[in-house]
Amino acid sequence: MLIGNIISLAGACFTLLSAWSRDRKRIYLYQAAQCLLLAVANIFFASISGVTTCALCAVRNCLLAYDRFTAERCALFVVAVAALGLYTNNRGLTGLLPIIATVLYTVGCYFAKRAKAIKLNMIVNLVLWAAYDLLVGDYVSGVVDSVSAMTALASILR
Repeated sequence: MLIGNIISLAGACFTLLSAWSRDRKRIYLYQAAQCLLLAVANIFFASISGVTTCALCAVRNCLLAYDRFTAERCALFVVAVAALGLYTNNRGLTGLLPIIATVLYTVGCYFAKRAKAIKLNMIVNLVLWAAYDLLVGDYVSGVVDSVSAMTALASILR
């Protein structure tokens, strides 16, 4: 658990950078880096659905950063996240949180084109992930996701 929290701390830096950034491309590239690190961290939290979800999110975020996220790819990612997430869920109801958060966020990403809409989508996603993080013992990510949601809100208001 300690190793997972240390890796999550590194991912947290990218979460905060994403929440504060105003540039669409940077927002998604920071999130891609965060997702890669969190995929590794979830190995240490014994959450296979977290690993698969985060790995898919990293790919999705790269596609978003480079404007390669089409309606077809959005649908593909929603199906992949739902199917793989449900198949690999070893955490019961708790394991459904990253699946739900990621499906909602993926659909939101397709429609959100401006920084404010992206940030609102991020806030919903971060709140759901914060709940999941705390339930699996990833306290670093839980706190950082909560702070990042507040940072994203502050960024919208500035």
